[in-house]
Amino acid sequence: MKKLARPLASLATCAALISPVALAVGVSAGPAAAHSTTSCTISPADRAAVLDRLAALHKQLKGTHATRAEKKALRAAIYELWTAARNAKMTSEVRAAKRAELARLRASLETADSATARDAVRAEIRAIRAELRAARLTKTERAALRAQAQTLRSALLGRPTAAMAKVLKAERATLKVSLRCHKDTVSVPAVTGL
Repeated sequence: MKKLARPLASLATCAALISPVALAVGVSAGPAAAHSTTSCTISPADRAAVLDRLAALHKQLKGTHATRAEKKALRAAIYELWTAARNAKMTSEVRAAKRAELARLRASLETADSATARDAVRAEIRAIRAELRAARLTKTERAALRAQAQTLRSALLGRPTAAMAKVLKAERATLKVSLRCHKDTVSVPAVTGL
């Protein structure tokens, strides 16, 4: 009970301090009073056009839902994109042959007779590893492939890219502001088509 008494006492004190302030300000000075005396500067036709454009923007930002077959085709296209990029540097058959050669060289390293033979095998291992490392996709190539994959996803789902979404959201915000009625003159932006 003691734990509850202290918060209740502080709440009662705050209410006693705030209530005279609220009564002094009055209810009519609130934000609703400013809106009730202001006339709207948007005509009904303009309001309907803005609402239609807002609905179109919402649909455009939302995109569509892809079917399972479309998603499967998208994954296959992205996989093909990555495979083609990797095979452009070194085919998967050559890569597998190089890895098998590495395994064979590692096994022969343990059975080598002399130090010079082991040094020669180690040099071959380093050369093959360097070839495999050079056949990997670079960071910029991977970023370009990710961008291409994102473009494919955006095209399939009907969603805008990040830059386009930013522009559409900014347009949506200005349209929403134009629907509000303030004391200032509201300029309705031109409604553009999709």
